[in-house]
Amino acid sequence: MSSRSDKEQRQWLKGLSVSSSRWIQVSVAAGVGSGVLLILQAHLLASVVHDTLFNDQGLLDQWQRFAWMIVILFLRAFLSVVREWAGQMGSTRVRQDLRRQLLHKLERLGPGFTSGERSGRLVSELMEQVEALDGFFARYLPQVSLAALLPLVFLAFVFPVNWAAGLIFLLTAPLIPLFMALVGIKAAEANRRNFEALSTLGAQFLDIVQGIVTLKLFDRSREQADVVARGADDFRVRTMQVLRLAFLSSAVLEFFASISIALVAVYLGFSFLGHLDFGYWEAPVTLYQGLFILLLAPEFYLPLRELGTHYHAKQEAVAAADRLRNLLDQTSLALPAEGCGLEGPVKSLEVCAGQLHYPGRDKPVLTDVNLSLEPGRLVALVGRSGAGKSSLLQVLLGFRALTHGEVRVNGKPLQAIGTSAWLERVAWVSQQASLIPGSLRENLLIAAPNASEYALYTALEQANALEFVQRLPDGLDTQVGERGVGLSGGQIQRLALARAFLKDAPVLLLDEPTANLDRESEQLVLAALESLCQGRLVLMLTHRRASMLKADQVLRLESGRLVEDRQAEVH
Repeated sequence: MSSRSDKEQRQWLKGLSVSSSRWIQVSVAAGVGSGVLLILQAHLLASVVHDTLFNDQGLLDQWQRFAWMIVILFLRAFLSVVREWAGQMGSTRVRQDLRRQLLHKLERLGPGFTSGERSGRLVSELMEQVEALDGFFARYLPQVSLAALLPLVFLAFVFPVNWAAGLIFLLTAPLIPLFMALVGIKAAEANRRNFEALSTLGAQFLDIVQGIVTLKLFDRSREQADVVARGADDFRVRTMQVLRLAFLSSAVLEFFASISIALVAVYLGFSFLGHLDFGYWEAPVTLYQGLFILLLAPEFYLPLRELGTHYHAKQEAVAAADRLRNLLDQTSLALPAEGCGLEGPVKSLEVCAGQLHYPGRDKPVLTDVNLSLEPGRLVALVGRSGAGKSSLLQVLLGFRALTHGEVRVNGKPLQAIGTSAWLERVAWVSQQASLIPGSLRENLLIAAPNASEYALYTALEQANALEFVQRLPDGLDTQVGERGVGLSGGQIQRLALARAFLKDAPVLLLDEPTANLDRESEQLVLAALESLCQGRLVLMLTHRRASMLKADQVLRLESGRLVEDRQAEVH
């Protein structure tokens, strides 16, 4: 269930529409203009029928009226296109702005947040759930205004003709939105369940795709295919439930609209027969008046019926807004991106009395951590898996803020410097280096977009990667797949080191750079690291004995505290 009421969600959605208010106004204006033209068209048609039957005028004698009706028909068609186009333009603007907000929010939350979220769920929110707002802004919001304005415009023309027919319109009109709301309550809850199922299915499918190799090796791919099939079938059932409610809503609205039109027709019929003698102002009801009112009767209820048709789009948007607002309201665990910046070379990096506590956990991950990095010294950090080494690395990168204590660069708090300026001075090499689909050149230029060809080859040579790159059929223009498909783990790691060389940052943070490598690849990576660490502030997380032997200082993280241990065991 949502932690917010539907009213709060609607208010939030309406707040998003401020940026597209002009487009919505254009859509409403086109709808009102089409309604006014419809009244004029009904007047012309009723006049033609009345004059033909009672005033002995032939159809050719009234060619001007027919000409005007044709003109009005084309004008209404044009306004209908304008109305739909303006609504879509407004919806597009809102969805673009919202996606920009969501992406900016994810950027501010940083890896400290996204690493704990399922990628498939985040993708579902950014794509499907934002798309689910389309109907709300493109059709529902303009239709709300039209449902309020057009009936009043029709009544302004009906009441001067016959007050009884106008009274029937006025009394029966509220029945349609009333029953629309009653049916819509169930639709909102069904849409929430539907979006939750869609997010879960998307996350599950992406997890399976990413782990397909492991599933194949353990012969579990067929079982997971069955899991996806069951999830898809569950989503299909939930979708049908939503559609069933939408069709039920439409049927209810059509029923009450038909009853209301029938009441008007019965009143006019009995008035023509002389059984009813009220409702007119001066003379009894004429054929022109009766036909004019009957032509307007379906159109009077049409804006309300269309509102009911689009009402499920509102409920769908309300359901989608719940999760989107939760994401936008997330408290950032990272340090601020903007700050006073950093001038001059980086001479020191310190963690002073650092304590880190994760929400929902009883024990802190880091307790009274003190760490100092200086240029030219390689500090190795060891400890058992889960001891908090990666958490400390995220703190140094600014991805997580300490609960107590602070990180200082040149004696200045990192929070005051800002992560944008800080990360320009940091090179990070992970144990699972990421390569994007594209060429090797594009992957290297991530570190330095304006690097020359000479700089690229120099970085490759320093990282001991040039020899294998030159053997590739297209050299730097060789295409690699997602996560570096087509290259070995050692090759990918050396390319990651080449990016670090290319960036030439004064601070180097290494997260187990030789993990999962064979001995030969490890020696090549360590040889490159020995050159890369010269004159830099370096912290290396490792479990490998060979990596520790390269370190000037070995620190062990245990029970959230750092202790110096030259004889640290490999865990």
